[in-house]
Amino acid sequence: MSEYIDYAEYYDYDTKIKEDIPFYLKYAKQTGSPILEIGCGTGRLLFPLAEAGHFVHGIDSSEKMLAIAKQKLTRINNPEHISITHANMVDFNLSEKSFKLAIATYRTFMYLLTQNEQIKCLSCIIEHLSPAALFIVDVYSPVPTHLAAPCDLEFKVYKEYNLPNGHKVIRKDRFIEKDFLNQINKSEMLFEEYDRNGVLVQSKMVPVVMRYSFRFELQLLLEKVGFKIDSLFGGYDERPYDGTGEIIFVAKKTLGL
Repeated sequence: MSEYIDYAEYYDYDTKIKEDIPFYLKYAKQTGSPILEIGCGTGRLLFPLAEAGHFVHGIDSSEKMLAIAKQKLTRINNPEHISITHANMVDFNLSEKSFKLAIATYRTFMYLLTQNEQIKCLSCIIEHLSPAALFIVDVYSPVPTHLAAPCDLEFKVYKEYNLPNGHKVIRKDRFIEKDFLNQINKSEMLFEEYDRNGVLVQSKMVPVVMRYSFRFELQLLLEKVGFKIDSLFGGYDERPYDGTGEIIFVAKKTLGL
């Protein structure tokens, strides 16, 4: 599994993804509670799910991310709807074993760097689900033109944003290595934080190591541990998968039925 390097202090400002929230709320309404989120981070999806009335349990390997999530619990109306566990997604063991829905959103599954780790994770998930429960996993389809492109020698500015304290953050990215044999991409994120006077107060390098999976490869792994593919989408609007962009599997637990 990829070593996780924290950038928790920037995560909520750096990751503004919201377009998947209605998609997961739809399935949560369909399945009901309780819901398990793998790699919940600072609670980007935990809180919308809880505010919709669902009971949701999140696990994450980052104590700093979870600390921020716990701080947010004091600001919602129904904190009792959320529980959080510090755990690794390849070997977690919760007392609750009857989740009706499990989700691994927005590239979380791609931090597993071998098929063996992926199988361990999927096996843990299915053991925590009730019969006929659903599991939704969202990864990104490998694009041949991107894989063939040369790596970056220089950092390129990816985004800029302001923090509540008035500081400005400039995030720069670069791809540094492509391992075709093991389907692994390595990149780096560089966070430069400047104060109100434009003085650099912090520079943080974050290595990112992710494994991409092909559609039928991931389908085979899901089926191997006891899932049956219910739906396959190419986006949160539930459009058909066309070989590019998002790969979103909606899988149903069949093992033990």
